[in-house]
Amino acid sequence: MSRSQKSATRNAFTLVELLVVIAIIGVLIGMLLPAVQSVREAARRVTCMNNMRQIGLAVLNYESANMKLPPGRVGCDDIGEQMSVSQCHAGLTSEEKNGASGFVSILPQLELNNLSQQLDLENGGLWNRDVDDLEWWQNFPRKRSGVQEFLPVYWCPSENGKKESDVYRPIIAAASSYAFSSGSLGPDNPVHVTKYKNDGAFFYHTQIRLADIRDGLSNTFLAGEVVRPDTHESSNVWSYAIANSDCLRTTTNPLNTVPGDGIVVELRNGAFASSHPGGANFAYGDGHVSFIYEAIEMPAYQALSTINNGEVQ
Repeated sequence: MSRSQKSATRNAFTLVELLVVIAIIGVLIGMLLPAVQSVREAARRVTCMNNMRQIGLAVLNYESANMKLPPGRVGCDDIGEQMSVSQCHAGLTSEEKNGASGFVSILPQLELNNLSQQLDLENGGLWNRDVDDLEWWQNFPRKRSGVQEFLPVYWCPSENGKKESDVYRPIIAAASSYAFSSGSLGPDNPVHVTKYKNDGAFFYHTQIRLADIRDGLSNTFLAGEVVRPDTHESSNVWSYAIANSDCLRTTTNPLNTVPGDGIVVELRNGAFASSHPGGANFAYGDGHVSFIYEAIEMPAYQALSTINNGEVQ
């Protein structure tokens, strides 16, 4: 054997050595991937918290300009049930049944003035008729286009659901990962109580003041996260508001209750939930954002959603 052949033989890998190297690389990759995924989720969670912080500050800026918080839903309900609010009764005009959510009201505070003007709540309202009534939308093509607008500030990057919802076909509307807190009275209560007489900060038609939050601004939820906002069980169109569903949630069910599970009404459980492991982000009345773990005791969790139940510490 020549010297060059001997050198080539000494420098080559044997099959066993190659398999060992491949095995070591595989183990390292297996150890590295969870760490990479954890870092990515941490980054997504930070983005989500920043979104909620912007929403919370927008709510407070709205209150500063209007002396009241935005309503959870701008107008009254679109059905003629007996109401405990005198302004909400059977036979209302289309404008009085304005179904726009509070997330529409705070668009100017999020520097989205053009979209706010496009939706033009003062002229014809929004989502006023039966939600699947195409004839109403044909009278307002710019409104129909506006509700399709995807807004990154209303979307958590950890969410795996679709960014648009066809729950209200034929209208396709942009979804959101966030909802306002109506309080603790959810699907296990009469629907008019959940809508109009809840114990949280946001409900139909009525607007409260910061001074009405007597449990302390730092102890009271303004908004929290929701999951799978494109399904019937957890619809969450940012421009529309319905009790126990779109943009209005409660703490009746435990945090991170799966859509469709727990106490439900028409498949909807009104629960806050997130795609983050172990809990969800919430914005508070003083503007701060905190991560709440799903293991929180129900009395403490529900206390955070009420505005005047005497839990000031």
